[in-house]
Amino acid sequence: MSSIIKAIGLYTIDHMTHERNLDSIFRHGLLAHGNPFKKVDISNREVNSRRARREPIYGRKIHDYVPFYFNVRNAMMYRNKEEDIVVLGFDSELIHTDNVLFTDRNAAANHVKFYKDPSKLLEFDWNMVFSRSWVDWPESVKQKMMSEVLVYGRVGIEWLRVIYCKDEQSASRIRSSYGARLRGVNVVVDPEMFFMRRAAA
Repeated sequence: MSSIIKAIGLYTIDHMTHERNLDSIFRHGLLAHGNPFKKVDISNREVNSRRARREPIYGRKIHDYVPFYFNVRNAMMYRNKEEDIVVLGFDSELIHTDNVLFTDRNAAANHVKFYKDPSKLLEFDWNMVFSRSWVDWPESVKQKMMSEVLVYGRVGIEWLRVIYCKDEQSASRIRSSYGARLRGVNVVVDPEMFFMRRAAA
């Protein structure tokens, strides 16, 4: 584990998707926005045009990258909380691979800054990034909770470490459907990640 990852306390970087997309992800890996195998698109169509613009470091479209969050319990999750969403936790060592960018807020935000040096992450306000709420706070808090890791093109399934589910029903479907392909991948039920209340004991 790198010193940067230790300093931040980062176990995984997380990608949210619809449960129905898991089959293609296990077959082809995580692909950028133009993925022809995706069955359900949960992206926000209102901001898709802004993600079609080019980032300032490599000059590629933001849509050409696979997006990950540091804090997946954010406004995007809240918007999709009624859907059959799962969160894929990928090894945080991905931040040290080639063609990776970092943003200090939602990559579609007006004042977003892009970085390619992982050491810049040490300058982020992690208390804000990992805030539990953006209600009654400036818009910048909401945006910074959605800071991103952008990996160009494709991320192989060998980097997958955990699948987070909102309830046991979702976890059971995944365990029964993917069986041996889950070797080394934990399936974890975490209702709070999905803005769900835990069932009473």
